[in-house]
Amino acid sequence: MPISLRGAKILKELTNMDFRVLNMIETLLRKGEYAPVDKIVTYSGYRAKDVDLILSKLNKMKLTRRWKGQFVGYSLSLSGFDALALNTLYNKKIIYGVGQTRGVGKESDIYHAIDFEENEIMIKINRTGRASFQQIKKKRDFLKNKFHYSMFSTAEIAAKREYKILKELKDKKLPIPDVKGHNRHIIAMEVVEGRELINVQYLKKPIKTLESIIEFAKILYQKYNIVHADLTEYNILYNEENSDITIIDFPQAVHVDHLEDINLLTRDFTHLLEYFGKKWGITTDEVDTVIDYIIGKK
Repeated sequence: MPISLRGAKILKELTNMDFRVLNMIETLLRKGEYAPVDKIVTYSGYRAKDVDLILSKLNKMKLTRRWKGQFVGYSLSLSGFDALALNTLYNKKIIYGVGQTRGVGKESDIYHAIDFEENEIMIKINRTGRASFQQIKKKRDFLKNKFHYSMFSTAEIAAKREYKILKELKDKKLPIPDVKGHNRHIIAMEVVEGRELINVQYLKKPIKTLESIIEFAKILYQKYNIVHADLTEYNILYNEENSDITIIDFPQAVHVDHLEDINLLTRDFTHLLEYFGKKWGITTDEVDTVIDYIIGKK
């Protein structure tokens, strides 16, 4: 059953005052787990009774979550965070409308959308915070030295990092999505055709496909000084019509001055060579030979 994006469906029901209060909650969440009502009143500049009415409305729409303890406070829901990002992308004339889901993953959701010229595009919504925060902090080096973070800030940092890297890779020859814009945890990009390699049973030329992945990693390393660091069968799309590949999901990418860049590259290709060998019976060079080729030793 298709899943619609709730944060997009209710945008027309929200006023500028509603969005301002949502923005105040978001700002205060950078300092704590909940935004106190008195602080929301102070920061918004609205009367207390008006803020109470708006908070009641937002809570009924499930854009916020109310908490009562030593003080009364509010947090954003995922739909509330989505609404803030989508409203900004709409005001920037990047996204005009959002359609049905295209795919739901562990750390991101993909939706069909259209731009202001009625071209079909896609939006990627980072959901990194759905996983355990401790596990995320161990895996993601961009969270080091951050004492307070939530699933909202975690998702926003990951999306910002991915967008920045994709903007760096402007080479039209690289098999990556063309990004259109970004706000908070959402990236707008061109439509990418293909299925995740994990879901592909038949490759016309598996050796050629593997070679294309290796060449991509070589250009990424030698020309752009970047290692993907999560190059798996889940992040490689295969177009069964023309056998083209597209590489996606760059939040974990690192530059070659990273202390673990070679280890991350070796880990990716150790797994990929084993995967291609088991699934399609390909015998390849040793992983060390492949890594030497990618980084330019051979």
